[in-house]
Amino acid sequence: MTSFSGIGQKGTFLDHVGGIEESRGAEGSVIRVTVRPEHVNPNGTAHGGLILTLLDFTLGAEVESSLGEGLVGHPITIQLSTSMIGAAALGETLTGTARVRSRTKTMSFVEGEILCGQRVIATATAVFRNPRAAAVSR
Repeated sequence: MTSFSGIGQKGTFLDHVGGIEESRGAEGSVIRVTVRPEHVNPNGTAHGGLILTLLDFTLGAEVESSLGEGLVGHPITIQLSTSMIGAAALGETLTGTARVRSRTKTMSFVEGEILCGQRVIATATAVFRNPRAAAVSR
C-alpha cells in the first residue's frame, strides 16, 4: 500500500493551498489532495487553478525524484501545457502521476495526469530546468 505524507512546504504557496500529500518510491511520485471547500469554484467543482497547481507540482516532483539525491534547489518550470478534461466535486480525491520522457543535462521533459478515481481530470506536458548537482567537497 502506498504511504502518503504532507509535502513539508510550510509557509509556501503549496502550504497555503493546503491538503496536498505525496508519496515517493521506486514507482515514482504520486501526489494527492481531497477537494476541500477552499479548493472549489462557484460551480462546486475543483478550481482550475488547483488542478494546474497539482499538475505543476506533480510533474516537478517526478523530475526531482528521477534525478535523485544531491541537488541544489528544485526543478524550475519552463513550460507547462495542459488540457482540462473533467471535473471533481467537493470531497473527491485527485491523484497526480507523471513520467519523465527524456532529459538533457539541463532540461527534463515530462508528461502527467490528474485522475479522480478512474476519471481523467487533466493532462499535461512540461519542460523543467534541472537543479544543479551539489558541489562535492574534497
